[in-house]
Amino acid sequence: MAGSGDFVYSPCPLCGMEGGEKIMLAGAPLVRGQFGFEIHPVICDCGLVRLDPRWSGERYGRFYQEEYDALYRLETKPDYGIEGVRRNMAEVWKRVRPHIPAPRTVLDAGCGSGHGLAYLADEIPGVRLFGIEASPECRAILAGEVGAEVIDHDLDGGWSERFAGRFDLIVMRHVVEHLLDPVASLSRIMRGLSETGAIYIAVPDMMHPRTVLRDYDKWWEYWFRAVHPFYYCRETLFALLEKAGLAPFAFGEENEEVWCLVRPGSTGFRLPGDLRTRQLALLARLLPASDEVTA
Repeated sequence: MAGSGDFVYSPCPLCGMEGGEKIMLAGAPLVRGQFGFEIHPVICDCGLVRLDPRWSGERYGRFYQEEYDALYRLETKPDYGIEGVRRNMAEVWKRVRPHIPAPRTVLDAGCGSGHGLAYLADEIPGVRLFGIEASPECRAILAGEVGAEVIDHDLDGGWSERFAGRFDLIVMRHVVEHLLDPVASLSRIMRGLSETGAIYIAVPDMMHPRTVLRDYDKWWEYWFRAVHPFYYCRETLFALLEKAGLAPFAFGEENEEVWCLVRPGSTGFRLPGDLRTRQLALLARLLPASDEVTA
């Protein structure tokens, strides 16, 4: 990995490619994303869309500790709030419950202030709640108001050794697209699973990006964001899981996201050879090709 300042280059976690074909907007590389942050999205030969260069690990660390809450914390948004967070977890539980009806221990990785965990406490009698969260303010709410045990501020911290084999369910809703070294991180996180435990994963779907938005005229300024170094679809997500030693046993594609339940194992999944072509065709159809459209 190489770079300068806040930006670094890194190889693709799926195919090892360095760099890639730049994502174009109106005949020029797309370089501005959500909130005006500088971004550099590319597509690899394997079909994975990612940022290269992207922020350094140090820059991401500062952002999550100091800036993320003001821009992204859902429960503080007047049009979303705590009830919106609870609705998100209700959707997660609806998908998980047929497969894991009575988890005794649940870890929400990247849980915010924990109102989603509070929803699970209402739905699952006697469940023990655990959280990992970078925000100091949210960690205080987790421990004080929600009653969850905060086990780390970093997904890649030492918790996976201290809590090995502990969790019946690990929730990673819209977290995997944030991981800087996703294969290594997922391989580490799965150590926390109990013998019959599973990880719930949901990511935004790059093959079905959200283009109809309430508060953005230009969907790409919402979709492409500095905090998402990777943009998965079902195929690239499943290829990532295969490399990490995880096998999906339930999944769906809906509401512009891909979700799955996974356990340690292998399905032998391989990326289709036409994925890059299909992804580029989608982007060519959805992204404006002229300056007049983006003015």
